[in-house]
Amino acid sequence: MLPFSSFDFFFFILIFLVFLSVVRKIFASRHYNYALFFLNALFLFLVYPKPWHFLFLIIFSYGATALALNVFKFKKKIWGILLLLLPMLLVKADIRFEFYPFELNSLISFAGLSYASFRIMSYYMDKAPGDAMSNPITYFNFLAFTPTLLIGPIDRYAHFKSSEEKGFMQMNSEKFISGWNKVVKGIVFKYILAEVVDRYWLNTHPPESKLLLHMASDMYAYYVYLFFDFAGYSSMAIGVAEMMGMEVPVNFTNPFVSVNPQDFWRRFHITLGEWLRDYFFTPLYMYFTRRKGLKAYPLLRQNTALVLTFLLMGCWNGFKINFILSGLLFGIFSAVHNTYVVNCRKQGRDVVFGKLNELTVKYLSIFIMINLAAFALYIFSGRCPLL
Repeated sequence: MLPFSSFDFFFFILIFLVFLSVVRKIFASRHYNYALFFLNALFLFLVYPKPWHFLFLIIFSYGATALALNVFKFKKKIWGILLLLLPMLLVKADIRFEFYPFELNSLISFAGLSYASFRIMSYYMDKAPGDAMSNPITYFNFLAFTPTLLIGPIDRYAHFKSSEEKGFMQMNSEKFISGWNKVVKGIVFKYILAEVVDRYWLNTHPPESKLLLHMASDMYAYYVYLFFDFAGYSSMAIGVAEMMGMEVPVNFTNPFVSVNPQDFWRRFHITLGEWLRDYFFTPLYMYFTRRKGLKAYPLLRQNTALVLTFLLMGCWNGFKINFILSGLLFGIFSAVHNTYVVNCRKQGRDVVFGKLNELTVKYLSIFIMINLAAFALYIFSGRCPLL
């Protein structure tokens, strides 16, 4: 049973909330991390499809991080990153090794591996060589937190730890009602609106049809479906976490009104956009800045870092042409917009829209961005019959 995939899961969540409320009455504001550990472990070992695989990842990442920080003390963190991401890289590259009677990929692949790897990498990147390892209970909770176990939102360790420390103090009627409203919104999004789009729009034409009208309909339908499905899941995860006393970052704020690629990633899968900015774009840009031959070309440095960041995002989804091409498209869109912004600033005028009034520019920008995002996500979906 995966999170938010069945009625049984919601019944488990109800048990979680009752248990936390009882423990809170007994221990007041103490021992929240142990109560949360018990709940996360209970879900993982009783109902998660591959609990031992997830436990292995937690043990491996904790040990590998300790080695990278306190034994090897890599000057270049790329080596520590590659070590920590090794399980995910083997799965994404579909590299298969036979260890009779087992096959490697079947041993390390499980739902949620990618998002757990994101959290592991951010934990490692935020620590300096020689830093002490964190409390293993909190580390386990960070990686195995039930509401965000499958597909996020992507939290940071410092934020998660701070929220965990205030857990019982944040369990009150106001937070419960707020969280409940988010859960209801998520249910409507994921199980009603996404289902309606899927049944009555997304699958109204044969997916192999190469008629332009059919492909266009499929393209817009998939964008709308993905939003309601993904935003619905995120809203439920945030709501359940809030009822449990935890704060989970917001992941969607109406991407359909985005006016440019940067604005899109501030609204669509926000935690992924921020993660990519902090752990891919910024290090890449700083690396290029230190190259003597590139110091005179700031725009080239920015655009190269943008394209590579989104290309890496595509590869993270899997080494398939639809994922790689969609990442490359988002990178190109971002680089083109960045070039436009820089040239507008240099020339002191809008080099594309000229003297059009602000409201017209806004609506034109929204229209353009909807089409660009829908096209890139259509490629991402693997539904395009031309690939």
